Parts: sequence; C-alpha cells; structure tokens
Amino acid sequence: MDMTPVFMFTGFVESGKTTMIQRWLTQQFFIEQEKVAIIVCEDGFTELEDLRDNVVVFNLENKEDFNYEFLLKVQKEHAPTAVIIECNCMVSIDETLDNELPKEWELVEISAMADASVFDSQMKNMRSIMIDQFKYATVVVFNRCDENTKKLPLRAAVKAVNPEASLMFIKKDGTADEELDELPFDINAPVIKIEDIDYGLWYIDVFENYPRYNGKKVQFKGVVARPEGYPPNSFLAGRHAMTCCADDIAYLKLLCVCETKSDLKEGEWVTVTAEIQICQPAGMEEPSPVFYVKDVKPAKAPDSEWVYFS
Repeated sequence: MDMTPVFMFTGFVESGKTTMIQRWLTQQFFIEQEKVAIIVCEDGFTELEDLRDNVVVFNLENKEDFNYEFLLKVQKEHAPTAVIIECNCMVSIDETLDNELPKEWELVEISAMADASVFDSQMKNMRSIMIDQFKYATVVVFNRCDENTKKLPLRAAVKAVNPEASLMFIKKDGTADEELDELPFDINAPVIKIEDIDYGLWYIDVFENYPRYNGKKVQFKGVVARPEGYPPNSFLAGRHAMTCCADDIAYLKLLCVCETKSDLKEGEWVTVTAEIQICQPAGMEEPSPVFYVKDVKPAKAPDSEWVYFS
C-alpha cells in the first residue's frame, strides 16, 4: 500500500506559512496528485487562493477539532494522496504530534516558517513559543530577508536547538538569499582568534561552512571534557549554551587531538591553539572539523560562561 505523505507547516502568526503552502501547490508533485487535503488549524491574515479542483481545504476553528477522529473522517471521505497541515502556533508541536494519524498517512517533513525581520525580538519575548516552532523541523525558512538581515545569528539560534535542520533564507521578492554573512573575526588571519562573545557564531559556521576552515589555525577558549573511552591524547573543549531554559543546556564541543598524552582535567578552562583538519568520521554522513592541538594553556573562565548567538 502506498502511504499518503503528510507535510506539516509550523511558525508564528504572519511568518509566511500560508504563502509558502500556496507556492508548494504550484509544484508538479501537488498538481499531479489525485486529491490534496489542506488542514488549516489557525486563522491567518492570508488566505489560500486559486486552488485547483484536486485541492480540498478544512479550516478548523478550535484546537480541539484537530484529533484522530477528524483525520480519520478526512481519510474515509476524501482518500487524499497528499496532506498539508498548517499548525496552530499556540498549540505545542508535541501536542500536535501526539495526535495519531490514519494508518494510511506518514509524516515526511516539518517545515518551519519565520519572519527574519522580527525573529530576534520574538525570541527575546516569546522564546519557548518560538523554539517550539522549529525544534523538530526538517527545514527552517526565514522569510522577508533584506540587505540588513544578519543570517549567521539566525542560523545559530536554530542550530543550537535543532542541529539537523536545513535552513533557507528568502528575500521579500520571494527569491533565495544565498549570500554569506560577514564574520565577526578575520578568517584569513594567520591564527583566527575567537573572542568569548563570538564562540557561538563561530561554532555554527565552522560546522556549516567547514570547507573554508580546512588547514586554518584557530585560537579559542573552552572548558575541558574527558569522556570515558576517549584516547589519552584526545579531549573535548567547548562552551555551554542555554537553548531554551535552565534545564535545557547544550555543550557545544570540539574534538581536540594532541601529539602526546594530555593531562588536562575535566572542567578545566583552557585556551587552545589548533590546526583544523576536515575529516570523515566512520559512520558519519558529513565531514567534521577536528582540532589538532599546537598549544594549550590554562585559562581564566570568562565573565559569562554562557554562549550567545548575537
């Protein structure tokens, strides 16, 4: 039996969910479907227009209306070959995903929409609600980008919560914005010196754009971790980031390799000078930076030990 693919769209009000769905419906995949069911779980300011005969739309007035019984009714009465769900941003994504789907349906992608022009203020004022929109997303789309949009902090804010998410930046005219941000450090310096305040942005960039760091020397400060089973000449150095709340902390770690045995202790702050080599770890799909230590010295903990992405 062929499964019916389900595509879910999350995002705050006016983030561009409906506009993106409208664009998706022009793709050949949806044009060729026998029946596309669109389930709209919140009232937005934009309505779907010029829909083809193979599209049926359900507008739900109350969050309680989105349940297994309703979804099963859609399946029995319309037998859709593709389903699009526009989520209610005031209902947690966990609550939405807890709803059982008809056995014929399979969730294949979660796309999160965000308005780049107000994302920073929304994160400051509604952090938990905003994070809920993209924490499980397959792809995060930042709409309404312009020449003043700082994409690296936006990328870092998402990656700190959802490292596997792909990101897209869309200009106000609907075209893709693929220009890279100017970095807050000199990537062409003999030794790239990372200030404490820039660690988070640099961490994201070194994993996202690793080819431009291959063979570069870098100096950064971090706290040591010595996981059990690691070779005696290896250690982790990194910083801690609070992704949502005090109970949700990520250790942004870097693998450091010394020429000889390392005597560093767990929890010790150090300044590391290392050469970056891009390696392909066994069993990993993507290459990853490895830091071959040239020098390591004890360091004083920074005034703020937390990582910031701005």
